[in-house]
Amino acid sequence: MVRELAETSPILLPEDYIDFLKTISGNTDDGNVGLELGIKIKDNIYFMQIYSAQQALKMRPEYEEIYSYTDSNGIIDQIWLIGNDLGDLHYFYGQGKEGFGLYVAEDSAIYFENADKIADTLTDFLVKGIGFNTAFWLHYS
Repeated sequence: MVRELAETSPILLPEDYIDFLKTISGNTDDGNVGLELGIKIKDNIYFMQIYSAQQALKMRPEYEEIYSYTDSNGIIDQIWLIGNDLGDLHYFYGQGKEGFGLYVAEDSAIYFENADKIADTLTDFLVKGIGFNTAFWLHYS
């Protein structure tokens, strides 16, 4: 599955993300949606889902359909969506205004002009905590 994902992605994916997928995508059934994290912010718990390889591949055609309209500037061919907050925020890799890295944008506004860079790598975000406030900015508002 991970190899298929890497071959399907329109962009070169970082090695730490590929390694992460190998770890969380071991179960190849459709029930493996990925890793869900619960984060407490101001007495509320918010969630983030990082898709398994299976889920990312399953979601790709849906995202392609949503972002295939004329005004989308071909964004779907410039990014790889890796997850969401089970709500309005989507997380993706791409070459944005601050260079290559992990970005976040609202559901109907997945464009680099509207995206905020979280971190250079998934490891920087998950292990070092870089970009935590950016990743959940909607909930800090």
